[in-house]
Amino acid sequence: MGTTTRSVMISVGVGLLAGGLALFARLVPASFRAAPRAGSAPAPKATEAPSSRAPDAREALEPATSPLSSLDDRFSEDPAARAACPPDMTLVDGEFCPELAYRCGRRSSELGHGCAAYVRGEPCQGELDRRRYCIDRHEWPNRVGEMPRVYVNWFEAKELCQSVGKRLCRRSEWTLACEGPKRLPYPWGFVRQPSPCNVDRASIPADANALVDERTREAEIARLWQADPIGSHPACISAFGAYDMSGNVDEWTDNLADDPETNQPSTLNGGYWGPVRNTCRLSTKTHGPKFAFYQAGFRCCADTVDGVPVPKPSPWIDRVKHEDG
Repeated sequence: MGTTTRSVMISVGVGLLAGGLALFARLVPASFRAAPRAGSAPAPKATEAPSSRAPDAREALEPATSPLSSLDDRFSEDPAARAACPPDMTLVDGEFCPELAYRCGRRSSELGHGCAAYVRGEPCQGELDRRRYCIDRHEWPNRVGEMPRVYVNWFEAKELCQSVGKRLCRRSEWTLACEGPKRLPYPWGFVRQPSPCNVDRASIPADANALVDERTREAEIARLWQADPIGSHPACISAFGAYDMSGNVDEWTDNLADDPETNQPSTLNGGYWGPVRNTCRLSTKTHGPKFAFYQAGFRCCADTVDGVPVPKPSPWIDRVKHEDG
């Protein structure tokens, strides 16, 4: 079934969903019991996005094939880059700027974000920090055609990354992978619209009580759901080859790894599908590590595997107030 049909079925009203809830409740636990493999281990309490149909047993065990392989090849033509990371990850090799302020050049009247275009050429105010590491090409479970995993807290995200030999991305790692070597406020550039990513869809008020209650959580997530299957936006790609870093779902990052003294270890980056600020550098720092919500997902990072020596990352003690809207 195509992604357009799936999206229509997901976005129907609660009345249409009610008849399928019993079947949906049986399917989701079954997907969690699938045998874990690289990039797909199930979260203890994470919620998989609703699907318009159940995969058969053969589909549940076979990895999804990527229609974006030709695009992915653009970022792995160099044999050295291919040797640096596993096939489901892309190499980030660049200089991270610890102090960079986005400056708005044109205001926006749209709700949720206040800047329509950012000023180009803002200089880095801090000392550049060379980084070389791998990052998942896509949001977890990092398989084209599947829905991104949500309703997973920061602890669970870290455990899932560790279960496949990876780590939750440092906030600085995520930011560099999103901004690219030109330090763009969005993966695609400086202007908010038109965006190649899944952003600025209508906001639907969430029922927090329905999300907390395990008996009603799946139905509420289905009612709110506006994310797209992984790989639906091939042009939503950063200069380093990572997809959907702006929009689709929020992504947990590890601020504690960057700043060991912080009292805000768990950060969310990239924003989700709604009309919110989706820039690369802005982070939500107010949610604790046990927070889980209908739009919160993650992706993983890892050290390179080619043996090339890489300096230890410098701490990122972020004290810059970013002008983002």
